[in-house]
Amino acid sequence: MSHLLKDLNQAQLKAVTTTEGPVLVIAGAGSGKTRVLTRRLAHILTTRLAEPHQVLAVTFTNKAAGEMKDRVSQLLGGQTAQLQVSTFHSFCARLLRREAHRLSYKSDFTIFDAEDSRTLAKNCIKELGFSESQFLPKGQLRKISDLKGQLTGAESFTTQASGYFETRTAAIYSLYQKRLRECNAMDFDDLLFNTVWLLQNDQEVGDRYRWQFKYVMVDEYQDTNHVQYLLLKALLDEHRNICVVGDEDQSIYGWRGADIRNILEFERDFPGAKIIKLEQNYRSTAVILKAASAVIQNNEMRKDKTLRTDTGEGDKLELLMVDSAEEEASHVIEQIMARSDPHDLKETVILYRTNAQSRPFEEQLRRRNVPYQIFGGISFYERKEIKDLVAYLKLIANPADDVSFERIVNYPKRGIGTKTLAQIATLARVKNIPYLQVAVNAKEYPELAGKLKRLEPFVTLIGKYSDLVRSQPVDLITQDLVEELEIIPELLSEDPIIGQTKVENIEAFIEGTVEYARANAEAHLTDYLSEISLFTDLDSYRDMNDKLTLMTMHSAKGLEYDTVYLVGLEEGLFPLQRAIADPMELEEERRLFYVGITRAREKVCVSLARARFRFGEVEAVPSRFVSEIPEELINKHDFRTHHLYDYSASAQPSRTPASVSKAPAADREGTYYEYEEDEMLQPGRIVSHPTFGRGKIITVEGFGESLRLQIMFSGLGLKKIMAKYAKLKVIG
Repeated sequence: MSHLLKDLNQAQLKAVTTTEGPVLVIAGAGSGKTRVLTRRLAHILTTRLAEPHQVLAVTFTNKAAGEMKDRVSQLLGGQTAQLQVSTFHSFCARLLRREAHRLSYKSDFTIFDAEDSRTLAKNCIKELGFSESQFLPKGQLRKISDLKGQLTGAESFTTQASGYFETRTAAIYSLYQKRLRECNAMDFDDLLFNTVWLLQNDQEVGDRYRWQFKYVMVDEYQDTNHVQYLLLKALLDEHRNICVVGDEDQSIYGWRGADIRNILEFERDFPGAKIIKLEQNYRSTAVILKAASAVIQNNEMRKDKTLRTDTGEGDKLELLMVDSAEEEASHVIEQIMARSDPHDLKETVILYRTNAQSRPFEEQLRRRNVPYQIFGGISFYERKEIKDLVAYLKLIANPADDVSFERIVNYPKRGIGTKTLAQIATLARVKNIPYLQVAVNAKEYPELAGKLKRLEPFVTLIGKYSDLVRSQPVDLITQDLVEELEIIPELLSEDPIIGQTKVENIEAFIEGTVEYARANAEAHLTDYLSEISLFTDLDSYRDMNDKLTLMTMHSAKGLEYDTVYLVGLEEGLFPLQRAIADPMELEEERRLFYVGITRAREKVCVSLARARFRFGEVEAVPSRFVSEIPEELINKHDFRTHHLYDYSASAQPSRTPASVSKAPAADREGTYYEYEEDEMLQPGRIVSHPTFGRGKIITVEGFGESLRLQIMFSGLGLKKIMAKYAKLKVIG
């Protein structure tokens, strides 16, 4: 017994030995919550307060559950075969296997994964005769998931639904559930929904499980949603022996249903609850904790706590201020290589808010032959939307590329299905010509006669851009192609939330082509494709153990590194634009920053760019999170060539009187020259933008390379653009 308690601090000891009644353990970052959970489990079993099968411990990942069970087993020397440590979904699946007949299911029911669910939803929408463009399967599944998360079944939703869209969503929900049952299947949300329903409505089942579990423990309680909260409540008997461990400052999954109120209102939900705070941090230096605490204290939805450490004061945070995303990547990688021994790369991580930000870092790392890995996501160039766009560029550059043809002939959708593609492939083999050539000559083949009108636009588009390969730079070809294909509206129509992330990836890709064209003025599309083809080959890194890690802030939850780089600290990027106007979302973004900075043991570096390409809107404002860090905790490194902003603690945009002097511009042939006084970019002038087309200048601000314009584009509205990057042509 003594070995379970001897190396615990006072707060940890209290959390381990306080076993009766409801207990909330507020575990600050790096405070040893896993140790508390495993020791508490071992303590309950060692003192014979319960047998292994009478304790339930739930968490969110199979990895975390496995590690917890392994640690308890090591502490106890085995004897944990009956100990139930699992994820919420695994626990519910086991329970439902035993009780399936009570729901008119067979015990061998299938669990549909996300792709299965999308296919079924798509079939239901089609069966009901609804327009898939109006009722997107992913969007409908998200709504159904939200309803199940609130324990609202199809019948209940149908009775309360009103209006055109709600009533049709109700019909889809009802048919979806009917087809699931006919398939003897449940989706992930059904596992939780059906378990709670049984525990609440079948007294025999509810009483049996409430009697069985004498102790319930929950890890990462701040990430629970409403239905998980109801599940835990339904498992408690009069003893109310529930212990939850979590940190409201690390609640970062509100976008997928997590309800921070579960942890904030624990005392109200469980009267008489004991509150224990773990405030001793064993991970980070004092400077890192001071910076993290200073930022998170700006949130209102939190419980007060003060993290402390005995690891020493540590180095100040580093702030890198650069001009562009490309320079940000260059300076960050240079700093990493200057500081890190190649064998220490695994202890360094680059964290970003969105996946699209990985692109310039990946390119820099590959050019320098630095081993790295993308964690919690796929490589930038392996993402579907990027692979689709690259396939277009490859086919334009090489009309004999049958693989690229097959990938994009029906993207965006043109009504060219698998049957037509199979016919094209057969003809290509018989004639010994490329797929594209078959499509070009489609009128010669009777079997393709019905597809001529669908193939012709595709063939014409590829031919048009193939003629430009030697005469147009890669960035203009790419931007024009994206616009002509209407890829952006296509992605957004699939799903507004997921689509926005894909749009950001497309923007990041275009930014890469712009940087390439600037650095390689004489290069063409074929040269660019040859370069990026090396970027997608990771074979040379597979056998290397020491790699630099790149990941999103969300993916970093639960991990720790010696050195952490937080990049892209600009308003609209981190925090995201949509969060700025919503206090709850803004607080979650701040919690995400807190999670990122507290991953570090020794060093933290944050970076921001003066300008970041986002489809023409390149001017960037420093993130409020930077200004919330006390100045005495930061060393600043300014690599900017033009200072639009003061990046001090009170960072606010500097306001320069609107004036114009000579500024770079493009003539009608695309070459650059200086504006003469009578050709200045003035309000009222008509200009042409390579992506947005014709527009009228509304306002002008700044001067020289800092010249900023507001331009009203036909059909697109008002956009704010920096003249330096815009490649504008004055046409009137």
